[in-house]
Amino acid sequence: ASYDQAAALKPDHASAWNNRGATLRELRRTEEALESYERAIAVRPDYAEAHGNRGVALQELGRLEEALASYDRAIALRPQYSEAHNNRGAALQKLGRYEEALASYDRAIAIRPDYIEAYNGRGVTLRELERLEEALASYDRAITLRPDYAEAYSNRGAVLRALKRYAEALGCFQRAIDIDPHWVDAYVNQGALLMELKSFDEALASYERALTLRRDVPGYVAQGSV
Repeated sequence: ASYDQAAALKPDHASAWNNRGATLRELRRTEEALESYERAIAVRPDYAEAHGNRGVALQELGRLEEALASYDRAIALRPQYSEAHNNRGAALQKLGRYEEALASYDRAIAIRPDYIEAYNGRGVTLRELERLEEALASYDRAITLRPDYAEAYSNRGAVLRALKRYAEALGCFQRAIDIDPHWVDAYVNQGALLMELKSFDEALASYERALTLRRDVPGYVAQGSV
């Protein structure tokens, strides 16, 4: 409501439109968020953050090629925009363009060496490229920077499972759950490994917990590495 009032008083207030979009996105009103970002860009075509945020909204709507174009425009306007490089990597990863995704994550990290999410995304991409030891190192770096990073522990466990280091993998899934008992992916990954180990009752309990949590989180989309 405050951003609406600001925009009504000053329709060319690009920051108000951009911030309004961010608020709408947090409310999961992504189409409306996209409209606000586009209004910000119409007012100020060189607004790098609005182009980057537009990309995020488009990516959430599954419009990945358009999202890439927005990230590219944001980066052209501000080459050191680490978030745009990171988000570009995520879009390329979803498109299966893993080498390009890896280059984007590497660029984000070169700009911002403590960029935890970029290390995590880089790890996911390296796993897709079957460069498992490098993926593990990337997750380790993310966890060093943020010891309570549940997602990185869950993803690390998936790599350890692929390396057949099962006890360590189970430890990672449990660590993710200890940090965030609502992290659905950790239960999914834990269940898959327990199935592989023929611990069927425990696997079933993990899957049931994941299903219960997923029902409790509107709009949740699992990111599991099974």
